[in-house]
Amino acid sequence: MTRLLLAAPPFAGHLNPLLTLGAGLRERGFDVEIATGATKVPLVAALGFTAHPLLADEPGIFDAIADTAGPVRSNPLLLTRQLRANLALLPRARADLDAVLGGGAFDAVLADFTAPVAGHAAQAAGLPWVTTMPTPFALETATGTPSYCGGWGPASRPWHRVRDAAGRTATRVTKRGMQAVLAGAFRTAGTGVYRADGSEAAYSPDAILGLGMIEVELPRDWPASFRMVGPVTATPERNLPSAGPVPPLPPGPLVLVTVGTHLGWARRDLVAQVRALAAAVPSHTFVVTLGQVGAGAGAGVGPEAAGDRVVVVDHLPYDDVLPAFDAVVHHGGAGISYSAIRAGVPALVHPRDYDQFDFAVRLETAGAGRRTRRALDHPEAARALRRVLDGERSRLRALSSTLTRYDPVGATAEVVDALVARSAGRAG
Repeated sequence: MTRLLLAAPPFAGHLNPLLTLGAGLRERGFDVEIATGATKVPLVAALGFTAHPLLADEPGIFDAIADTAGPVRSNPLLLTRQLRANLALLPRARADLDAVLGGGAFDAVLADFTAPVAGHAAQAAGLPWVTTMPTPFALETATGTPSYCGGWGPASRPWHRVRDAAGRTATRVTKRGMQAVLAGAFRTAGTGVYRADGSEAAYSPDAILGLGMIEVELPRDWPASFRMVGPVTATPERNLPSAGPVPPLPPGPLVLVTVGTHLGWARRDLVAQVRALAAAVPSHTFVVTLGQVGAGAGAGVGPEAAGDRVVVVDHLPYDDVLPAFDAVVHHGGAGISYSAIRAGVPALVHPRDYDQFDFAVRLETAGAGRRTRRALDHPEAARALRRVLDGERSRLRALSSTLTRYDPVGATAEVVDALVARSAGRAG
């Protein structure tokens, strides 16, 4: 039996896909264990996995770094500060992972792309390492439109190719500059931004699995080690015996609104903005999900009616509820983006931070929705939502049909089996 260690930070957008993959791999005969932040150990254990807590003496440390007071976007000072905080954790996280892998009981490691330390620990232990990426476009490539530049669209004009080349160069210069500024922290962590061959050290040199759809991506090349295996959108908690019923939805027609599971600052005035949006779009009732149980207290609202045709709930499992909605207004996270495509529900995307601007332009280009840079209480957002509700959906239906042909669990099992066999062959 192949024994796997799956590693991810304790954030839903990163951990949930690995938990879902882990459950599927377990059904195929793999022995799966999970390494993550201590706050998610109860969930991991409840799902029947052996859990290995990372930095157990500081259970909230991962959340403290990720849940920023405001948007980070491409601000080099804020990015460097966040990177410095992450690098400071790596030696201790690496020690925890070395202890887990040191017994020689595992055959391979699957690590979320934000947890490269697990891959480095795997390599030190002589194990194959697989990177999983819910955000495939984060990879640097030799051609195509770069990401994290504010949501650039595809190259539709001759000068766009010059723009893209300049953006790709700027990305590498910025990363090298951050490494120079944080040289001591990188040395202590035992890593760098790039390998000697120029590839990104954060990702496996052998296997990178994109948890998305090639049909949604902008044209570009991909590393030889990359394979797009399909999106993973399930909510693992729904498989627990303790999972309660899905909160009842109000009478339709309905629009879902979400800003995801963290970035608490984005929820502060969300309900007030949705009230204004609902007033401008009187044809629908708006259901606002705050992303996690108890989130209402932090947002100053509870799971209750928040005004005329606006209902607020703490949490909704997207895959379960989206078929009941006519549209979804979201931030551009990987999970909600692909859940909406799976359900065939068009989106109005209002990106807030990180990779969300890049998801927004990809969804619009692919015909899965529209994007707006305006706040939800701005008249332009209401006009955009009406266009989403009234728009033609044939391209979205085609994407939804194509998504069903992906088999992320089967593809992952195939890649792992090949790597483990190759590793055993080298050892022999």
